[in-house]
Amino acid sequence: MQRSELEREIKNLVRTGRFILGARKSVRALLLGKAKAVVVADKILPAVEADVVHYAKLGGVPVIRFPGTSYELGLACGRQHPVSVIAVLDFGESRLGEVVRSV
Repeated sequence: MQRSELEREIKNLVRTGRFILGARKSVRALLLGKAKAVVVADKILPAVEADVVHYAKLGGVPVIRFPGTSYELGLACGRQHPVSVIAVLDFGESRLGEVVRSV
């Protein structure tokens, strides 16, 4: 999926789905088994990325890489601050679920 398509689907997710922003809260959602997918920005701290990917693998949750910085991911969410990780609780009308199933 190209970056522009991914940004569009993240905007659909924000508009119609349920999600959690932030690394710590996303890890908590992964540990509780609530997350259906995780979107991770490309350029985040390696330790944060390692934690998120580790817990996602343990829970069998797919990781979607966002090809941009955490600030760009925040802008895709309609926020004016950096967002390093998004935990998807409900896909809503976005096609991110289809991307996850095809991977």
